[in-house]
Amino acid sequence: MSEVQLRARAAAAPVARAVTPDLALLGRLGWDDEVGVFRPDPAHPLLGYQVCRVGGCGNEATGREGLCNACSARRVVDPAEDLASFVARSSPSPVRRGERLCLVCRVPGSSRPAGSNGLCFSCDHLRRTRAQGVECYVTGDDTYSPAAPRPTIGTCTVMSCDRLAARVTNRLCDAHDQAWRKEGRPDLAVFSRKSTPRHGDRSGRVVLRGLPEVVITEFLYGIELSVAEGRRLPPTVLRSAAQHLRSLEVTSILGAPVAGLRQPVRCFLELISDRMLLAEADVASECTKDVWDLRIWGQHGRLSFVGGAALPKQSRTPALPITQEWLKAAAKEWAADALASKTGPTVRNVLGTLGVFSEYLRRRDDRGEALVALSRIDLEGFLARLGRLEAAGSLSAYARRRTVDLLGQFLREARATGLTRPGRVLSGLADEITVRRSDHPAPLRADGESVGRALPDTVMAQLLSEESLVILERLAGPTGRAAVELLAGVGRRTAELCGLRFACLDYDTTVDADGEMRRSPVLVHDMPKVGRVGCRLPIHEREARIITAQQARVRACFPETTPDRLVLFPRPLTNPDGTRPVSTQWLQRTMRAWVDSLPPIETPRGHAKPVAFPNDAITPYAFRHSFAQRHADSGTPVDTLRELLGHDTVRTTLGYYRVTARRKRAAQDALGPLQLDASARRLRPTLTGLAPTEALREEIGQVAVPFGICTEPTNVAAEGGSCPFRHRCVGCEYFRTDPSYQPELSAYLAQLLADRERLAAALPQLAEWARSDAAPSEEEIDAVRRLIVANDEALASLDDDDRRAVESAVATVRRARAAMNTTFPIHLRGLTRQATPSLFPTIERVAASEASSA
Repeated sequence: MSEVQLRARAAAAPVARAVTPDLALLGRLGWDDEVGVFRPDPAHPLLGYQVCRVGGCGNEATGREGLCNACSARRVVDPAEDLASFVARSSPSPVRRGERLCLVCRVPGSSRPAGSNGLCFSCDHLRRTRAQGVECYVTGDDTYSPAAPRPTIGTCTVMSCDRLAARVTNRLCDAHDQAWRKEGRPDLAVFSRKSTPRHGDRSGRVVLRGLPEVVITEFLYGIELSVAEGRRLPPTVLRSAAQHLRSLEVTSILGAPVAGLRQPVRCFLELISDRMLLAEADVASECTKDVWDLRIWGQHGRLSFVGGAALPKQSRTPALPITQEWLKAAAKEWAADALASKTGPTVRNVLGTLGVFSEYLRRRDDRGEALVALSRIDLEGFLARLGRLEAAGSLSAYARRRTVDLLGQFLREARATGLTRPGRVLSGLADEITVRRSDHPAPLRADGESVGRALPDTVMAQLLSEESLVILERLAGPTGRAAVELLAGVGRRTAELCGLRFACLDYDTTVDADGEMRRSPVLVHDMPKVGRVGCRLPIHEREARIITAQQARVRACFPETTPDRLVLFPRPLTNPDGTRPVSTQWLQRTMRAWVDSLPPIETPRGHAKPVAFPNDAITPYAFRHSFAQRHADSGTPVDTLRELLGHDTVRTTLGYYRVTARRKRAAQDALGPLQLDASARRLRPTLTGLAPTEALREEIGQVAVPFGICTEPTNVAAEGGSCPFRHRCVGCEYFRTDPSYQPELSAYLAQLLADRERLAAALPQLAEWARSDAAPSEEEIDAVRRLIVANDEALASLDDDDRRAVESAVATVRRARAAMNTTFPIHLRGLTRQATPSLFPTIERVAASEASSA
């Protein structure tokens, strides 16, 4: 089709101007604009179809056996025959009646279709009149000369048909002539417009000829959309859609009734109408509606101002409409501005809050319609009602606080954007109607004994057992199992895991302790939430094997797609080339169905009977919290864990794991008997437990140092910044340590040995007195070694149960220590033994100097 014709089609209907199909693409897909027929490649992953198994047939297969209707009918003659034998011996179906040419009228310009006896209707009528046989009529006999070809009648007048016309009287082909007579010989003009292609035209062909030009344009646009979105669209669906449109004689697909159609046909026509309306829509026109389509703002879903807007999470109050016209208008103007920078769910939460506020205002005598009549009393009454709802159990504490926050946000931003200025929708709103700081409920504080959202180790062990994973694979296939296993191992956000690329596995080359090169696996991924790309997360070999196995499955499913376009977890539907990842909703549904199908998951309670763990607490994001808790238990520094989790602040990271006061106290009691002084002697070998006051006294009477604690009063009072002995901890009687500091002690010993060797080689650079002062002494090295050996011996002297208890206590205190903002100066945390020289004297030194001089 030329560009002029295309523009003419698009101008025929206002909405069609927005739909301009790609003719080059459609041509490659099988569209022939000259004859108005769409014939896709049978091998196309979306538009293709199964061809009859009989060699040379070429018709569409319709049954499970892979045969066309004609071949299936011939097979019925001997149903006991093996299918393979039937296919091997069968030949293509004979040419149908109406597709053969007359034995006489078969020359150019004189072509007519054959009917009975291999002759066209006119030739066969004349043969019967002459009482001749077929052969005598064709070749001639003693009475008549050979028959002469008759002029062609042309093609069938039915717009969707391209067969030769068979009868002069109605200029229809044989198939349509029979249909016309069967329908009672209706008006030929109407029949020609509405009639559908006959069965002989259904060999992978979709005839659009005869439909209005605008409908053809929209129809082709729908095919292009379906292919772009990965929708399956076989010729049978396209033919049914074209047949429906032809029977209705519509001038545009937009608004065409689809009731009663089977689902694939209905979805195809609804897709075209939806996309045409979306192409014509703009923000100004959408803002006049009460239900917005967020796709206009580049998002998903809808936004309702008449109910259906979700309230904040954990709310038990149903979503309510905004009934006051002034409040609805203000909400629309605010939402139109907010959607430029906020997500749909965020805006939807604010609308839910406004719905609750609107419902309260309807209690007024004027039902809240009089904006200028509102006062501070109305806002205070609304806040008090939220408190009553919380007290009655209809609203959670979180939802109440969130509702107040969102209402305050709306009022602030409405004033900031000028909605309260004269002539605007909120003109006349009293300045006192604002949410003050004192109006906010008290902030929620986590219970000191709460373990957060991390799953206990016993729960994780049951979830990741082979029995549970087999059930998962049975429900969601190997892809679902790989996604859940990998999520548990790498702790990524749900969207980050679902969006992993095919080539997400890389390796870093490192040198191990023996000096050998080793390749360590790394997960390469993006963090869209915080705007980071190409992040590299070190992972274990187990996760690397999961990724490698999943890559092999994806490559086997999509061998034609290049690896750079593939994703690691492709969605199962509307994804013919494997470039679309599964959605977060898919992973959430998969995990929910899996967890609900498992036997009850129990957690131990000491010597008491185990209790069932709540299934609702097992979510994809709980795996991320468990990942953080596992690293914290291993003593990973909070700054390192912040990088692993992709957080902007340490405060966010600290919310992902916690240590309860009870567990801290238990760990303190377990490690108390193992505490050592600087001489590697146990201080309290017979201690069985500390009284609460003693435990509190110990906490306030010590300060953290790099590999233990310090009890020197001056240093404790100065919060670790005023050690009178220049931080010579391992030689100080105020120093304490225990097995939980074993990694720091080992690292300190390694540093001491390395410094000794390094400084021994620095003869030209340092004077003898400087080198001897800077180099670690043998006494210091021996003291650190004694502490390490003493800790090892203390652990070795314990029985198995006590050792497991101590190891658990070590994990607890190390996790708490990683989250603690240590009071020891940060510049000394690198195991520095000597303070950095200062050019400026401190206040204390100046005072001491003045006192001595006096």
